[in-house]
Amino acid sequence: MDKPNRLSSSRETAIVNAATVATVEKPVQKDGPYLPELTDIDQLVRAPEARRDFNVSGSGVTVAVLDTGLRSTHVDFAGRVLPGRNCTGGAVDDTADRYGHGTSVSGIVCAGRIHTGIAPNARIVPVKVLGDEGEGSFTHVRDGLEWVLEHWAQLGISVVCMPFGASDNRTSDGDLAGDEIGSLLHQLTERGITCCVGSGNEYYAHGGLQGMSYPAIFRQCLSVGAVYDADEGPFRYPDGAKAFSTAPDRMTPYSQRLHHKVGGPCATDIFAPGSPVTSTGMRNDTGESLQLGTSRATAVTAGVVLLLQSYYLRTTGELPTVADVKRWVLRGAEVIYDGDDEHDNVGHTGLTFSRLSASGSLFSCAKELAMRELAGKE
Repeated sequence: MDKPNRLSSSRETAIVNAATVATVEKPVQKDGPYLPELTDIDQLVRAPEARRDFNVSGSGVTVAVLDTGLRSTHVDFAGRVLPGRNCTGGAVDDTADRYGHGTSVSGIVCAGRIHTGIAPNARIVPVKVLGDEGEGSFTHVRDGLEWVLEHWAQLGISVVCMPFGASDNRTSDGDLAGDEIGSLLHQLTERGITCCVGSGNEYYAHGGLQGMSYPAIFRQCLSVGAVYDADEGPFRYPDGAKAFSTAPDRMTPYSQRLHHKVGGPCATDIFAPGSPVTSTGMRNDTGESLQLGTSRATAVTAGVVLLLQSYYLRTTGELPTVADVKRWVLRGAEVIYDGDDEHDNVGHTGLTFSRLSASGSLFSCAKELAMRELAGKE
């Protein structure tokens, strides 16, 4: 792994001491074309039902994916890729993905041809903050967020997808006052941009203790943990976590989690399918990939947020606030229990959490809009 660029001395303490992003795992790549295989996660979060019943597909809204870049020529994104930025060094317009993580994540969010993402008509802006070996520095993440803050209005960015984090385990953002990334996330949130961030993949490594990684711990984020979407059989993960069996809505043994009884406003907001997911690949313009992790769950959530924003925009002519989005996501969610049927080698909290439902979220939004209209007529 390349050594991260250091901050100048005047800014050295402005980013959390976790100097590097935990290296994201490289997806398995396959040649295409293949038939779409996002069906399982679609079914669990009821995305096809949501798209059909509310006639929504992500039109009119844009996601900025901060990751390893994008294979922008892939047919899954044809006509919907906007100019992005490379923040890792080299040519600033070189957002090509040479690792595969960013393309795979982006496909889950908004693939729209061979594979079908959650919001298949949304536009996408690739912001390369991780290198060609999946490694990264939070200085690059900061630069990427600064670029988004400068260009969000011009490009119509309404969602930021950040499927990565440090290797730490935090229960609060109280000691992060003055952190630059936290400040940028706050500024984006104030502008109505929902920042979806993975909760972290280090639950086993941290002894099954509640917590989330930086920067998901910031309360303004929409933080996302991972569940299984189907019976996928047993899994053994490189860090030692084991799932002896799997089933829909079982928490993955690697997914970091933080209940509101412990984390208060910094708690994990939502869980979504993240293990494993077939998506768009980088090998060629019809390729596909297979990968797992909270990064996938983050992408699913970003896609559902795009559907919500697209529906609200069509109905009202404006975008909702982040508080609106969070409220609809939580009101429309399914309840899952950590420890009822999990069959793995990690400890469990014995507490309930919320699992994403695209259909439920959109129903919550539509119901609130109908009540507003009715109140306005009285």
